[in-house]
Formats: sequence, C-alpha cells, structure tokens
Amino acid sequence: MADLKTSREFWEQKATENAAWYISSYGSYHDRDMDGFWQSGNAIWEDLKRETGYTPKPGDVVVDIGCGIGRLTRAIAGDVGHVHGFDISRNMLEEARKLGLPNATFYETEGNSLRPLPDSSCDLVLAYNVLQHMPSTAVLGEYLREMARVSRGMIAFTLSPRDWKTHLLPLLRLRSWIRDGNGPRGIHKREWTGIRPGKDEVHALSPLPLHFSVLHGDKWLFYGQVR
Repeated sequence: MADLKTSREFWEQKATENAAWYISSYGSYHDRDMDGFWQSGNAIWEDLKRETGYTPKPGDVVVDIGCGIGRLTRAIAGDVGHVHGFDISRNMLEEARKLGLPNATFYETEGNSLRPLPDSSCDLVLAYNVLQHMPSTAVLGEYLREMARVSRGMIAFTLSPRDWKTHLLPLLRLRSWIRDGNGPRGIHKREWTGIRPGKDEVHALSPLPLHFSVLHGDKWLFYGQVR
C-alpha cells in the first residue's frame, strides 16, 4: 500500500535513477534530449496560461507543486515576481536549485502540505502532472485544501483519467518486472500508478468550484478562482 513515506522513498530513488524520464516519460529513457525536456516546460506553461486564462503580472507569486528538477519552475520564473517550488524528493530539489533561479525558493514538502506559505499569499497555485501520483484520494483532498488556503487568485491542476490505458496497468507492471534492469524501474508500483478519481469525485474533494478542460489530449485540467 502506498503512503507518503513510500512515495518519498520512490521519488528519491527516481531522482537519482533518471529524473528527467520520471518527470516526463514521453522521451527516451536511455538517451534523453535534455534541450527538448527544458523546452517542453516553456510549451506547457504557455498551454496552461492559455487554457486557464491566467495572465501573469511582474509582481505575481506562483506555487509549482511537484516541481521536480525545475522544468516548469524555470519557465514560470521568467514571467512572475517569485516562484515557490515544492517537491517530496530532496534529490530532485538539489538539482532544481542548481538552476540558480534568483526569484525561486524550493521546499521539501511532506507530500500533502504547502507549509510554510501563509494563507492567501499566492496568485496561482499549480500542480501539473503530479497529483495523479498521490497515494490516495484522501491525500489529494488535503492538497486541494492547501492549494485553496494559500491562493488569493487561482488554483490549477491536472489528473489522469480512468480510460482504456488504465486497464493496461497490469500489463505495464508485468513488462516492468521483465525489463527491470534495462529500462524504467518500478512503474508497476502504486507510487507511480497512483490514483484515478472520477470528475465528480474531484469536484467533491475541491473546496473551490472548478472549471474543467482536457489538456494535451490525455490530461484532465481543473482550475478555479478563489472568491
């Protein structure tokens, strides 16, 4: 059974195994195009702004949950006054700090909290391609409440839908076991496969009313404004 402790252990290991692949598993595991990896952060940021209608201002404060090694954080930092990056993996954060972003602060999170940020202190609280890895919907609900707590503007996050690919997870688990030494390791584990809540469940968990759209063809995007 996955929990926040085993999630931390999983992501610490993945940070040293192949951080870029586990952040964005679309590229090659063995020969990653890092220029393309960093450029994808810029493209994702532009897509998120367009879909949510968020227009950054020079003095804005943004939170990047599950920031990893800073792919999206770096893109956001060029548009706003400050970015707070949170991640459960200390190893990921060490790499993110090497970017030397002058307007970014990185925090090791407990996995369900945005402490030490105060209430109503941020203009956008964002979690892209992260929350589907939560160990339970209860933890997802805790994170959504924290996102609403620190926001004075918008929250936005993506989740993965339960579709035909979900039914292939047992096969992916078997394939992972077979090629364990030659490719991505551990994608059969709950810490990777995570949760697949339905839209109604997500809306029920959220303390804010949420808008919904589909992003990049395979991600559910939810976003809402603090009133």
